[in-house]
Amino acid sequence: MIALHGAYENENFGDELLIAIQSNWVKEIGLEICLPFASRVYREQIDSSSLVGVDALKKSSHLIYTGGGYFGEPNHNQVKWGINFFRKKHHIPGKIFKKQNKKYIVSGVGAGPITNFLTRASVRNICNSAEKVIVRDDQSYNYLKKYGVESSKLCTAADIVLTLKDDDISDEVMNNIKDKIQRKPGKFYFGVHIGVSPDDTNYSDNVKILIDSLANILKNRDDIIPVLIADKRQAISTQEKAIDYMRNVLGMDCIIYRHENIWSTCALLSSLDAVITTKLHVGITAYSLGTKTFGVAAHQKTKRFYSQINKNEYFYELKDVNDNIQSKIEDFLIDKYWDKETLDIRGELYQKSLVCKNEILRFIES
Repeated sequence: MIALHGAYENENFGDELLIAIQSNWVKEIGLEICLPFASRVYREQIDSSSLVGVDALKKSSHLIYTGGGYFGEPNHNQVKWGINFFRKKHHIPGKIFKKQNKKYIVSGVGAGPITNFLTRASVRNICNSAEKVIVRDDQSYNYLKKYGVESSKLCTAADIVLTLKDDDISDEVMNNIKDKIQRKPGKFYFGVHIGVSPDDTNYSDNVKILIDSLANILKNRDDIIPVLIADKRQAISTQEKAIDYMRNVLGMDCIIYRHENIWSTCALLSSLDAVITTKLHVGITAYSLGTKTFGVAAHQKTKRFYSQINKNEYFYELKDVNDNIQSKIEDFLIDKYWDKETLDIRGELYQKSLVCKNEILRFIES
């Protein structure tokens, strides 16, 4: 049995998808997985052993720290994040495996910055005791090296979700989404995913400018069908407030999609022509499945991705959103986007992301 540990406490589409993909890799070679500290929403969507907690770790032969950004802090509430790192038990799986002289690997993580010295020390210990640490970008490599992780442990790949293809989504799920969207000929389907509330303490004005700019564009483009997206099954008030504000400003009917499960949301993103999102993995998923993506985010990890794909012009720090964003979105909507350079970069990143899969399988089979 293989234990998978990641950012699997709170419902989050990206973290669910990351763990689901890595779980499938393990199952492809006929092995069972367990999710020691995962919350109910992950267990409902990812078939795993009934064993949980420390008992699951002790009875597992290998451990994988799965992909995700949980080795790096957000722009706000760094102290709280540092404390929550331990509350979420990220340090425990490695400690148990080290005590039992069993091996583990860290695969596809984003890392840094980490200002809390205790959390930084814990991440360093986790990484230095691992067989290998595969990070998803150069910045993560540099942060971990700076924090004292041995260079010989480190390897740079790309985000695991970049391995995703349409073939990974079943025909049944794709057809269900097609039935819900009911695409009309000649129309451009534009996904709008705003995961920050218009009354957010830090970004209220910026979110309202973003939504107002989108509304100005949509009111003058009757060829565009807006699809308002919530990426959680139990859409929190943050996303519902953003959807309500958008609907009120637009004053028109919109398609509204609320996250049902991992693969339905992937199918939705695949079926769109473009998406604008405040979440990293909504953007990565769309990009991987051939849907052009525009990012607006508060977390530094998101900017790294748009730099990787050479689309910096289609990324805004949320704090920097002003009236100029409207013209940028207009350019984005008419941009061919998928030129040869972009397709080549996506192909290169796909190959780099497969490093995570190959290293995991090599680690298990060694």
